[in-house]
Amino acid sequence: MENLEKFKVPAKMNNFFLGLIGIGLTTLIVGFIVDPARAWAGMLVLGFYLMTIGLFGGFFTSMHFISGSKWSVVLRRVSESMFYVLIAAAVFLGIVVIFGMHHLYEWSHEEVMANDQILQKKAAYLNRPFFIARVIVYFVSWFAMGTMLRKYSLKQDGNTDKPSRGVLSAISAGWMIIFVYFLELCSIDLIMSLEPHWSTTMFPMYTFAGLVCSGFGVLIILTATIQKHGGLKSMTPEHFHDLGKFQFAFVGFWAYIAFCQHMLTWYANLPEETVYLERRLHGIWGGYTAFLWVGHFIIPFLILLSSKIKRNPNQLAKVSWWIVFMGFVDVVWLVYGGIQHENIHGYPFKWMEMGLFLGAIGIIGYSVLNAYAKVHPEPTGDPFYQESVHFHQKH
Repeated sequence: MENLEKFKVPAKMNNFFLGLIGIGLTTLIVGFIVDPARAWAGMLVLGFYLMTIGLFGGFFTSMHFISGSKWSVVLRRVSESMFYVLIAAAVFLGIVVIFGMHHLYEWSHEEVMANDQILQKKAAYLNRPFFIARVIVYFVSWFAMGTMLRKYSLKQDGNTDKPSRGVLSAISAGWMIIFVYFLELCSIDLIMSLEPHWSTTMFPMYTFAGLVCSGFGVLIILTATIQKHGGLKSMTPEHFHDLGKFQFAFVGFWAYIAFCQHMLTWYANLPEETVYLERRLHGIWGGYTAFLWVGHFIIPFLILLSSKIKRNPNQLAKVSWWIVFMGFVDVVWLVYGGIQHENIHGYPFKWMEMGLFLGAIGIIGYSVLNAYAKVHPEPTGDPFYQESVHFHQKH
């Protein structure tokens, strides 16, 4: 095993991230004072967005093992560390689910259920005890499998009891099953049930597409940042090029899923589905939706056509910052669009949402980089480590 120095997070960087966290928490406090309804929705946006970033870390790591990937070995410790963002996500979503349910979910009010025949038929699923229990099961399962995967992955850097690639692949397969099914149910519970009369089979896939887009953006930013400050010396333009190609592909994938969801809604023309778009295509929401489509797809798609940008860490990171921001804008679109007819007034993205986005960046940066700094920076004990280091080099 090669001896590589552990990455040290610069004090200024830690203070910067802590400052952003402070901005986010202050925004929430002020928000609850001046506009409690919007603050509860904002906390749901923050928690769900952080959840997607944390889950992406487990998704990328699991796909790495399941597919037998070699090129991504050198950056695997970063994706593993992203999983720790789930801790903050669990805190915020836990507060929302336990204390803010009545502020967000109309089905949580007994008088609403009593006077709505459609919701009465969904009462066996949409009720407070079962809802809380499901969210707990989702996060406990993700944490359990994710912790096990990281534990066995870190054992590769030891001198004894190294787990085989098969063991890590088996754990990854188990985690992937839990990830897929529980992400589907969690997105339905936390976001889709904000509009309990609305239904579509495309929604879980749409949230997955957004998760991967934002996740690759964060991974690119983190790896570029670590390398800029003396870490990940084994990463080359070839590694960033592949990350950029994945980012480019999933920007297109997000647009494809978004189009499919909207096209199927338009084609079927069912009242329980069209309400979703009706609320998001008129008034100020029409402009916000257009901004989302242009900003989340057209702008990054055109920029990432350039292979030079994808091979340049600094330029690629700049594009990724925009994609990460648009991912947050997308979650605001999902959440606020579902309750804007009652609780959210005015333009969807204001000072509160900007403050929460900065807070999310602070949480992600502080959590991931400090978790990464505690372990061996690169999995040098992995049998494919040298192949990853010399990725695409001509011999």
